[in-house]
Amino acid sequence: MRYHKLSEAQFREMHKEFSIFLAAQGINKKEWDKIKEESLEKVDHLLNAFSDMVWDRIISTCAYLEFSTPDQLYLFHTQEKSATVFVVKISPQFTDLTTEAGFEILLNQLHSDKVTLYTASKPYTPSRNEFIYSYLKKGATLSKGGRYSRLQSYFSNSSK
Repeated sequence: MRYHKLSEAQFREMHKEFSIFLAAQGINKKEWDKIKEESLEKVDHLLNAFSDMVWDRIISTCAYLEFSTPDQLYLFHTQEKSATVFVVKISPQFTDLTTEAGFEILLNQLHSDKVTLYTASKPYTPSRNEFIYSYLKKGATLSKGGRYSRLQSYFSNSSK
């Protein structure tokens, strides 16, 4: 197993997709019920394979990740060969970067001495999927890239 097994709640949410997955394996409802009764090892194997498939799909479509704490913000753009990251660090009690209002305050005061900005690009080691998965496990969330794009315009027009 390359990733972790989906939770029981996640399997319940994805029951239709799991049924399609089983059908693609040539397993109908009656056979699935029989497998559950007779082979916990095969059940575990199928659940693990489905979980990996779901994680692969999520990760392969991931273009942006975000991770924030009240005083730090990491915005990743995950390209094919490397990831670009914007890192924002602020003085304590300046604002709360976990909120939209805090992000707006940050944008309006990017030149403040209380704000430190970094940008970097890094090739994936060992692989793109493992890079993204490791950040998801650390608490990063998938993003549409809105915050990343807003900071990118700042970096492309600034020397700070």
